[in-house]
Amino acid sequence: MLRRHTLSVVAIVAVAVAACDNSSTEPPDTPETPLMSLQAGDDTGYHILAVSNGRFDAVSSTIVTLGGSIVRSHDDAGIIIASGLSDDAVGTLQDMDGVKALAADIVIQGVPDPGDVRTESIPAGAEPAGHDPTTASLFFLQWDMRIIDADDAWAAGFSGSSAVTVAIIDTGIDPFHPDLAGRVDASRSIAFVPSLNPAGPTWGDDNFHGTHVAGTVSSNGIGTSGVAPHTTLIAVKVCSVFGSCPFSAILSGIIHAANNGADVINMSLGGFVGKAFPGGGALNALLNRTMNYAAKQGVLVVSAAGNSAVDLDHIGRDFGGFFAAFVAVPCESGNGMCISATGQTDAPAFYTNYGTSAISVSAPGGDSRVGLPVIAPCSSLSLRIPICGTGDFWLFLQGTSMAAPHVAGAAALLDAQAGGGMNPGQLKTALQRSADDLGKKGTDSFHGKGRINVFKLVS
Repeated sequence: MLRRHTLSVVAIVAVAVAACDNSSTEPPDTPETPLMSLQAGDDTGYHILAVSNGRFDAVSSTIVTLGGSIVRSHDDAGIIIASGLSDDAVGTLQDMDGVKALAADIVIQGVPDPGDVRTESIPAGAEPAGHDPTTASLFFLQWDMRIIDADDAWAAGFSGSSAVTVAIIDTGIDPFHPDLAGRVDASRSIAFVPSLNPAGPTWGDDNFHGTHVAGTVSSNGIGTSGVAPHTTLIAVKVCSVFGSCPFSAILSGIIHAANNGADVINMSLGGFVGKAFPGGGALNALLNRTMNYAAKQGVLVVSAAGNSAVDLDHIGRDFGGFFAAFVAVPCESGNGMCISATGQTDAPAFYTNYGTSAISVSAPGGDSRVGLPVIAPCSSLSLRIPICGTGDFWLFLQGTSMAAPHVAGAAALLDAQAGGGMNPGQLKTALQRSADDLGKKGTDSFHGKGRINVFKLVS
């Protein structure tokens, strides 16, 4: 059983913002999105199997013999995705030697409906910023880059390298947007769910979310600047135009990125999986296995914490014993990094999930109650926000979805400075050690080791 939570919130239309107030860093009395209201995921008709070494051929043959079909086979990671399995076939496979875990595929709702939006455009003919990303036309709105001292890192000559790659596992990327043109490696980009906009590639962003996330990592600096401006991006489309993300697609996306040269993976998506419910333990085991595979391939996985204002340390205490066995995925999966969100005052955002055991570091996600959301490119292929398809626009969004790519970009910047090849543990340690200690001294439930500081990280 899975409970859904969305990881980004679209900014309201109003130009005026609320007065600043960072008088309290205590958690809200009740979540902005109550956990009890979250809905269960849907069944895709697929099954996911984890298979031990040396048993892949035997298990694959048995699947076919039992009337199933192999949808995708990731031999190196020990994952098979199959369709057409009856209940009897599932029972047979569960008892088969070499099958470590088996679960029905589910769908998580990782991206919200756009609702009311606020966009910005720039004058025609604007040129890339080159070495100084602060000359981007809309940089004056990028409070997030200034608060993490990214501008000081750029001024010191740290702007990333095209030899370093960040995979955006999301709704796809718009390769035609002026701030992303030339930044996406089409040869390594892929779609595991269909795109409904024929104007773009199969991995094009017909939603809006993945393009915004990508532009926070890397950008040409025409409208806005990414944390690591020269970084190469891989689009891994695992979420549909409606923001629904099959669990099987997420697993395949992680494996694809790990096998195709990604140095960092960003996942601004997620949900709650109940370990005690049918299939829940297997789903958690499958995700842990896949994320650990990525780590072994040398990839740092960065995930958003979620926007339910939930204390991940005490979810059972706060919502009753029924929820005690729920795990926030992929935030609490594997050995990657889980990122909470802060606003323009550096206080925790009102919506962010938190928990000392879960949060690695915090980063700007925006908080419309005390300042601006985060601005980044909007996909010209979007079928969800029609205005974005009429020209080159930049969109205000807030959420832990927006926080995570700041960290992914910072990791890419550091890896480029080191000449590439830093392992996930080294990147994670450096990001935590260089973070600004906010809130409670030392590790705390909202900021983990602190809010990232890009200049301190690279200098």
